[in-house]
Amino acid sequence: MMKIHPLLAPLVFIALAGCSVLDPYNMIGRQMGEANGPATMVVPPPPSTTLGAAARASAFDFVWATIEDRYHDRSFNGVDWSAVGQRYRPLALAAPSDDQFWDVLDKMTGELRDAHTRVESPKKVELRNRDESITLGFSFVPVEDKLAVSYVNFDSDAWWAGVRPGMTLVMIAGESAARAYERLRSDTRFDSTDRSRHLRALRRLMTGDLGSTVAFTFERADGSRFDAALSRRKISTRPAALHRVLPSGYGYLRFTEWTIGMTSRALEGLEELKGTPGLVIDLRNNPGGSAHAVNLLLGKFFRHRTEMGQVTTRTGTPVSLFFGAVEIIKLKRVVEGDPDAYAGPVVIIVNMGSASASELFSGSMQAAGRAAVVGQPSCGCLLGYLGYARIPGGAELAYSEVGFVLANGKRIEGEGVIPDREAPLTLADLRMNRDRALEEAQALLATMKPPGS
Repeated sequence: MMKIHPLLAPLVFIALAGCSVLDPYNMIGRQMGEANGPATMVVPPPPSTTLGAAARASAFDFVWATIEDRYHDRSFNGVDWSAVGQRYRPLALAAPSDDQFWDVLDKMTGELRDAHTRVESPKKVELRNRDESITLGFSFVPVEDKLAVSYVNFDSDAWWAGVRPGMTLVMIAGESAARAYERLRSDTRFDSTDRSRHLRALRRLMTGDLGSTVAFTFERADGSRFDAALSRRKISTRPAALHRVLPSGYGYLRFTEWTIGMTSRALEGLEELKGTPGLVIDLRNNPGGSAHAVNLLLGKFFRHRTEMGQVTTRTGTPVSLFFGAVEIIKLKRVVEGDPDAYAGPVVIIVNMGSASASELFSGSMQAAGRAAVVGQPSCGCLLGYLGYARIPGGAELAYSEVGFVLANGKRIEGEGVIPDREAPLTLADLRMNRDRALEEAQALLATMKPPGS
């Protein structure tokens, strides 16, 4: 996700959140946890019981009207937003449970085919705020007409049941895995791309109530099968970062989120890798974060002032405060340059899990000719939001307010960053735990010259 989250803490004392002239994007209000949709709407605290009809109507109206008034694209990506509201309102009000009500609202936002615009239920908000996930603890991807396990968390039931990357799913809850997956995917809201819709369908299967179980049948490489009933458990989702010099002599930098803290660690790692003859930046499965963090790291790869592209907004003006006196997000993206910037060639690794801020960084580096990209096409989810809006009932709404055009005129949203050299996943590589993308990245570095040479 791309969160354009300006550092507004010094401004909160001004208490201007309710003024649409001084703070038209209500950024201060969002930092203070206040209402941030249409200025006339007041968001009450979350209810202690299930939502009644009036509360549901209020929540629905808030979501629909906020997008109507504030979505970055006045054409709503070609969608008739009024017709969408008329179609979904009776479905939402008649939902059998609160969980299903929030799911209907999220599906309504999915009609925009925009991964960033979404409704997160009170349960999801609570887990996000605690950096936790309740999950079955493994991932899978379609590979060679099979559903192949691509990752297993060491703390999950899946790991202790013997599930390993490269195995394939045969059955899910007593149903053919292929049929169950297609049904799950068809019931999942629309998204920016087919890749991002797969990721959302995967999360839908993996997450759920703590302790709930799902039965699977897995197949090993030798054709043998085993059954496993896996329970959903709490797993920490705190971001992490690492750097090292690879045996090849090239530097390697990886971090899992674009938070300011992780980016600070990435900058420290980059400083220690300054003497390496080439650098691999691994952004696989990094879902994004702060655009400000992206700008911090971009600035360490260009020695001279370089234009990175354009930002687009609903009004065609910069995102600003106080009658435009303080520009938080400028329309022209520029890095000023650093005489001490890293001088070696750079290769960035991405996959379908590389989204938003990861796409902004990798796409910007690629468009500027500063890096080559290796791996698989990225998520295709590059829009920006300025903070969550609190919905009546305790859920939260994110809605896209900023778009991006790269220096080469490309938009990543809906397409993704396309690698210069693809390294597709294969069952054989997964089963051997072979990282072909990292191999390809190092092989490509060996052919690249430092910029300007």
